[in-house]
Amino acid sequence: MTAVSDFIRTETITGPAAWVPGDFSDPSLWTVSITADDTAELFAALGHARSTGKEMRVITRSDFPLDGLARKLADVSRELVFGRGFVVLSGFPIGDDIPRADVELMYWGLCAHLGIAVTQNGLGEIIVAVKNYRNGGLSNTATRGYQTSEPLPFHTDSPDIVGLLCLTSSGEGGVSSLTSSMTIHNELVRNHRELLGLYYAGFYYDRRDEQASGERPYYRNSVYAWHDGILTCRYYLRQFIESAHQRYGIEVSAVERLALDTFEAIANRPEFKLSMQIRPGDIQLLNNNVVVHARDAFVDSAEISRELLRLWLNPFDAPTPPPGHAAFREGMPLKQS
Repeated sequence: MTAVSDFIRTETITGPAAWVPGDFSDPSLWTVSITADDTAELFAALGHARSTGKEMRVITRSDFPLDGLARKLADVSRELVFGRGFVVLSGFPIGDDIPRADVELMYWGLCAHLGIAVTQNGLGEIIVAVKNYRNGGLSNTATRGYQTSEPLPFHTDSPDIVGLLCLTSSGEGGVSSLTSSMTIHNELVRNHRELLGLYYAGFYYDRRDEQASGERPYYRNSVYAWHDGILTCRYYLRQFIESAHQRYGIEVSAVERLALDTFEAIANRPEFKLSMQIRPGDIQLLNNNVVVHARDAFVDSAEISRELLRLWLNPFDAPTPPPGHAAFREGMPLKQS
């Protein structure tokens, strides 16, 4: 289904979401610390959530009561939705003395104050481990981006918000890069206006064998949509466009390739790209509507392997995107056995 944009936006976007790295003099400007008091609240809420007897996926923010941290998270949510579109929470409690199940439930409970989680794959998983699954890179059409140590080019995930909790760092690499997709759109308006229509029309993507019964193994999705006075972006992994071409014969024209190359070249320009290293105990939160992200390749050391926990969220009362834009925002369909 083709996206229903109100029209193609040809004026530049202003406001905090159209940022460049020069707007930030220090990482403290995007970092929010989890204090000792916040940590005490997390463990108290963990005990309350356990006492409900509920499965993690049905635990809501009311089952995970927070006080001062809840107010802090409300500010974080406003920054994600209405501000620059990214925040790093630092100091989340992890460690060998904390059971993995407790870490996951506290992470889930914290994020339940930011929005509603959605499924991330055809198995219906709500938290996935981002690590090297050793099943090949993205040239393997059964591999998703979170399963490989290969570099990931600029892209968005499916929902409004993606959260990444770092459990362990790799021996080498894994640097995260962010670029404002609003800034990219402004550059397209200024210097590549002839390509704009292609981003609003969209591209075909391979479902990577995660389609539900009766669905086609590929889908179309727009990169940009202007709807109800709001510009949003979804730029899914380029490799999924290429594998839709290779597997199903869906043509990608020369001018479409030019549009893809142009988008990625702008995203990679040093004056637009902000890089950071996510460290153990950090939670990186990104708004896919206004930020694209990339990751360098990483190499695990002999002693430790890089692992992050990913959650997909939609903020409470978030605007609904138009049809044909933000595919799988409400979660991935379950695969039929």
